[in-house]
Amino acid sequence: MEQGEKVVFYSGSKITITDDHFVILSSGNCLMTEKLPVNSSYCSTMLSFDNEALMNFFIKYASFIKEKSRSPAKEIKPFLVLEKDDIIKNYIASIKLLHSKQMLISDHVLAVKFEELMLYLLEKYPNEILSFQTKNQESYSDFEIRKAVEMNLTNNLTLEELAFLCHTSISTFKRKFLKIYSDTPSKYFLRQKMKMAQLLLMQNQNPSEVFYKVGYESHSSFSQSFKQTYGMSPREFQEKKMIGYQQLMND
Repeated sequence: MEQGEKVVFYSGSKITITDDHFVILSSGNCLMTEKLPVNSSYCSTMLSFDNEALMNFFIKYASFIKEKSRSPAKEIKPFLVLEKDDIIKNYIASIKLLHSKQMLISDHVLAVKFEELMLYLLEKYPNEILSFQTKNQESYSDFEIRKAVEMNLTNNLTLEELAFLCHTSISTFKRKFLKIYSDTPSKYFLRQKMKMAQLLLMQNQNPSEVFYKVGYESHSSFSQSFKQTYGMSPREFQEKKMIGYQQLMND
């Protein structure tokens, strides 16, 4: 809120938002009313994000989040009402400035701005932010699986070990994995490792050093997987990319 007052009604509760506060609302059915301030106009800024964006944030910053203390929430609510301090006011101003430029803002910029906000809120309100995860148990389970998988891409954990980390049976883990990634674990892990290897090779890192960084136990097994995927050895891929880069620079 910037000017005026907004009242949000949920099935079992309601909140009133004034210009001293901002609110984070979860998706779901609710009703809103707006009250105009005396001798002024109503003004509010709304930012929307989906559960996937929030889930990606918790996965990307899992190690940072782990450092934050958390006490169990006394009551689960579908919203958070927080104080609008100078940092938040400046953040809102930056969003409005971007919008005023009437230019197409890339998804990457929007993602960075979302992370900027969430990281600050996590610093100031760790317990509240960490409790604001989707209430749907199925989605929460998906989040746990994604976190376990994406934080262990190069650790060569077995399916049994990953399922154990996620408190599920192997069959349940496989079923949920297929639903989340639309692929089998073996194909998904191979694809992600090869993408990581590509990036490291393009950074001119030695193939003999890349293999262990992407979770292979030997150079030969890594080279074999890479050649089966891309039709050339890691060294040939690296040389081809370097030749292409030099030709581009000479043109």
